[in-house]
Amino acid sequence: MNQRKSYKREMWLEVAGESVRVLISASARKTMRLQITEEGEVDVRVPFHCNQGDVLAFVNANHSWLKERRDIACERLQQREGKVMILGKERVITPSALDSFLVTDQLVWVPEGWDTAKVDKAVDRWLRAEGRLVFEQLIDQWWPFFSNFNVRRPTLRIKKMRTRWGSLSTRGYINLNLALMQLPLDLIELVVVHELCHLKHFDHGPGFRRLMTECLPDWQQRDKQLNHLSQNVL
Repeated sequence: MNQRKSYKREMWLEVAGESVRVLISASARKTMRLQITEEGEVDVRVPFHCNQGDVLAFVNANHSWLKERRDIACERLQQREGKVMILGKERVITPSALDSFLVTDQLVWVPEGWDTAKVDKAVDRWLRAEGRLVFEQLIDQWWPFFSNFNVRRPTLRIKKMRTRWGSLSTRGYINLNLALMQLPLDLIELVVVHELCHLKHFDHGPGFRRLMTECLPDWQQRDKQLNHLSQNVL
């Protein structure tokens, strides 16, 4: 029996008088889903059986939501230009006469003449390397406690995720969002501990909450801060 393969297409729609790129991904899902990328593009996830007319009808039915969320995404994009948030602190991207990329406590130095794409790529590469150090150090810090549950230490994977800060897979991976590197260290710790607690409790029931309180007595206050910041980062 032949299985249908996932595919991606693109189309252009007019939103509030502006031509907007729409990315369409079809897979063996049952429902349609609409979201906005960091660049303000429209991302539509659809089942195989949907045709272009179905997609257009779905997007048009959500036009008001689409315009509102896209305005927010574009505003964030403008605010980020020339600046980058690292561990809760804003650093200004500054041209340098030196032919090297350097991150300091207040500035991100880039060689003169670099375009936005090259700067973004360098920042992304630096954040991944630094993020691996930060995330691994937090896992190291907490592993003596979680190793008492006779569980295997998960392998760290750093990913770009649009809807969650982290996840723990049954295949032995702890997946952490690269965007965590924008947050203060205490909120990164919250996410790391949250995912490690799933080694003992894979749901968010009373046992999970008790374990979170044992590890981080103020975790609920931190969680409120995280939820607030999620509106500006995710």
